[in-house]
Amino acid sequence: MPKLYKAPEYTEDEIEAMQEDEMSFPYTDKYMRYDSVKRQYVPTEELLLKHGVDFNKYLLNDPVKVAEELEYISDQIYTYIAKRSGSNSNVLKWIIAKGVRRGMTPFRFRTAFEEAMWKQAIFYLNNGDPTKNTGLDLEQKQWLNKDVLENEDRQIDPRVKVLLMNLGLTWLGSYDDWFGGFALSEDW
Repeated sequence: MPKLYKAPEYTEDEIEAMQEDEMSFPYTDKYMRYDSVKRQYVPTEELLLKHGVDFNKYLLNDPVKVAEELEYISDQIYTYIAKRSGSNSNVLKWIIAKGVRRGMTPFRFRTAFEEAMWKQAIFYLNNGDPTKNTGLDLEQKQWLNKDVLENEDRQIDPRVKVLLMNLGLTWLGSYDDWFGGFALSEDW
């Protein structure tokens, strides 16, 4: 079994003091945690508090439930990216972890991805997740099943869809030939 990558944890002071080429991507900070098993970023409560949302209040101060919901929000975004791209999901996760985007530094890429995370979390809190149930669509005045809801991606904030598109993560082409070999490395 391959050894799991241990993401370095940086404080805000360390991030400000370091040059970008001194930083190791992916990394964990107080706003996003890197999950080495799933190989994806997970938002933290601090990220939502920074944007004026007390996630704990909504979930009745249950830390286990809060952690599950934050992980679910991360899964929503990564699943959406995998469904809307022509690339292998491991290649996409590597691109996100390393912050690879032409014309954008890895730190700026990570900051934009962080924005997608908090916007999706707020959208999820305000709207719930329509894919968790079926029923009547009041706008369209028709019955919906789970497949219709998932195919329309109504659980994803439209602003997040645009952010992910701008980051090149929902491109229908394939990055597999360009970055497939890098995704096999163990440094992420």
